[in-house]
Amino acid sequence: MATPTIKEQDPEVLAALPLSDLNHEIGRCLWGYENGGTSQGRKSFFKRLVMLEEVREQAHGIPAKQRAFRVR
Repeated sequence: MATPTIKEQDPEVLAALPLSDLNHEIGRCLWGYENGGTSQGRKSFFKRLVMLEEVREQAHGIPAKQRAFRVR
């Protein structure tokens, strides 16, 4: 059975998550961005990935990578 995803959008709520849960969600979004089918789907994963990395940086002090959306 697959691990449920975190559907929360509020950065304050996401900042309260344990680092392991935040890392799992970041990994899921990174996979979706790299392997997604449509450009709209990939862009959606990308936006969430950037937001989650910013939350992780603020809450846990792990620097967020500089990312730019690239169309394949």
